[in-house]
Amino acid sequence: MPDDIFQDALPPAQRTPRKRAFTERDRRTLHQRLTDCARNPDLYSLAEALPPPGRVGRRRGYPDVAFLFFLAARSVLASARRTAAHLEDPEIWRIFRSGVRNELGAETALLLPETGPTRSQWLHAQRRLRDHADDLWDLYRALALEQALEQGIFPENETRSWSNPGRHQLIAADGTVLKSPTLARAHRSIDMRTGEIRYHRIDAASAPQREGGGNQAYGPKYVFFSARRDENYLSRVFLDSRYVPHQHPGGEAAVAVDGVLDIMDAAPGCMGVLYDGAFRGTHREAIARRGGLVINKQHKGNEPQFYETLRPGRCIHELWAANGRIAEKVPHADGTTELIPVPMRRLERRGTRTYRWYHVLEIPCRRGAHTHRVPVGTTSRAGERPAGESDEERGFHRAEHLQQIPEFTRTHQLVYPYRSDAESGHSQLDASLWNGRLISYGVKAQKLLTLGFVLAQNSTSRALHEEGSPLLSPTA
Repeated sequence: MPDDIFQDALPPAQRTPRKRAFTERDRRTLHQRLTDCARNPDLYSLAEALPPPGRVGRRRGYPDVAFLFFLAARSVLASARRTAAHLEDPEIWRIFRSGVRNELGAETALLLPETGPTRSQWLHAQRRLRDHADDLWDLYRALALEQALEQGIFPENETRSWSNPGRHQLIAADGTVLKSPTLARAHRSIDMRTGEIRYHRIDAASAPQREGGGNQAYGPKYVFFSARRDENYLSRVFLDSRYVPHQHPGGEAAVAVDGVLDIMDAAPGCMGVLYDGAFRGTHREAIARRGGLVINKQHKGNEPQFYETLRPGRCIHELWAANGRIAEKVPHADGTTELIPVPMRRLERRGTRTYRWYHVLEIPCRRGAHTHRVPVGTTSRAGERPAGESDEERGFHRAEHLQQIPEFTRTHQLVYPYRSDAESGHSQLDASLWNGRLISYGVKAQKLLTLGFVLAQNSTSRALHEEGSPLLSPTA
């Protein structure tokens, strides 16, 4: 369909592989990762936001920033025990002291002990950090977005094409179920053979979950939001992470929509989000009304639905909604009919505070092509249209059936694969956990763990940006 702005999708055999192979220059040594964490200014900003120590009791042996460094280093080293063992080495601890010297001055660095905190000291400090986990996350979100803007992500003054957005203009988001720290699901179990009563520690945040593909998993679910400018494996900036309570109204998708809208409100240069099939029409509409694109796949249960019949002059064109776009029902000589996609000339966004989206169609006709504008992305409600003409009154869920960028198009084929960034981030998180399983019990402790993970990842992203690593050309 050469006249279509999104163009025809290519069959798999004709697609050019675009994924770049992981090479040696993409690796980052343990020493480099720890140095990145120690020199991340966000670490020190988070420490300053914590309340100062009280005047009663024993004086602290380490400042708050030392334990935040421990938190980030734990993500690099996979466990608190290994982290404490490494930080007992003066050579490794010197990495942190050097970072403190750069950020806070030589006098502050001289006040630090000769070696890092022990595991017992960390466990004691962790209880205090857990109490402020939500406050730390609130500040982190602002700092992470500031870092993303500095690295050229979500540029506000850059030219934007709604029909062909760039990778650095979109959020990649997805939910993941982390493995529960324990397999036990009840506090007590009874051995039916011996009658022995056994007591277990369980994780209150974990619950049976269903992942993509119908697989069953047991653990807490989190949604991660990230973005990056180029295809460098370590340049990703994690913007946010949110816990999905079990049986939360709307589930993962509702939590994800809230996160996306918060990022869009704070970053005017953000054009939208890449997500999987968990987003349905209701979720796409919420983001579209706020002016954002939602690029995902249609739900498999979506069947073609009659849209309207156009009668311009002597012509009759029967239009249907199929595969996320408008198609015309064309009869053939043998009595069969076929739904043929109607070419789209433009994707329009109109509005100021509340936005409306349109496909400008060019309907082929032997008497001359007809231009027709069709609203997409949002479902009109009663009162927004003349009586009886709103989608709500017609029973047509427009946001469910019509996508801003239809799935079976070349543009969708080129842009949607950027969503794999989210899957890659989940793999990095799993790799940072001891045996791929959570080491924290409860939501607060797990929020602290995920904070350490995103801090460590963003530290490396910032370091590469400041080092001026040659940026790779964006994937086409």
